[in-house]
Amino acid sequence: MVSGPISGAVVGQVVGKVSDTVSGLRQRLQWDAEQGTVHDGPRRYLLMRPDVLMGAIAALDAPLRAAVLEALAQSTQRHGARSLQAYAEQAPGDDVALIAATVQAAADLGWGRWVIRREGQQSIALEVSDSPFVAGWRAATQSDVDAASDGVLGDPICAPIRGMFSALAEIVLKAPVQAQECHCAADDEASVCRFVARIQA
Repeated sequence: MVSGPISGAVVGQVVGKVSDTVSGLRQRLQWDAEQGTVHDGPRRYLLMRPDVLMGAIAALDAPLRAAVLEALAQSTQRHGARSLQAYAEQAPGDDVALIAATVQAAADLGWGRWVIRREGQQSIALEVSDSPFVAGWRAATQSDVDAASDGVLGDPICAPIRGMFSALAEIVLKAPVQAQECHCAADDEASVCRFVARIQA
C-alpha cells in the first residue's frame, strides 16, 4: 500500500515495475489525421480547450451547474474505472505502480500535476496543481465573450478530476469511497486543488 506521496517527480522510480501499456500514455496515443481521431488502444480521446468546456458550465444557473458537474464526476468515475482496471491488470496488486501510472497519465493529458498520499487505512488524499478546469473557469468567467456568466463559483468545479480520483481510490482502498474536492483553486488565487477519498461507512 502507498505510504508516501506519489507525484511526477517519483514516477521514474517505479516505471520499471510497470509495462509500457501502463506507464507511457503519451507514447501510446495514436493520432490518425485521416480519420480525425486520437486513440489509446480501444479508448478514444478528445482534445478541447478548457475555456470552451468551462465557459458552457459557467453560463448555467447554479443548480443546473451543480447537477452537470456531478454528472461529469460520475461519468468520469464510471468510464475512467475501465481504463484504470485495464492498467491494473498489467501490474496486479501493485498499487504504487498503478498510482504512478495515473499520475503520469494525468500529466500527459494536461490534467495538472498530481500528488497522491495515503492518509491512514481508510483514506487517500490528492493535491492537483494547475488544474485545467480551474484555468478554463478563470479564462471563461473573465472573458467579455462569456459575460452571461455570473462568475460565482459555488461548488468546486474540478468534477472530472474528482471522478477519476474516486475510481482510483476504490481500486487502491478496495472498497466503495466517498470523494470530495475540499478546496478548489478557482475559489481564490491559489494554484492547488485538494481532494480526499474515504471508505464509505
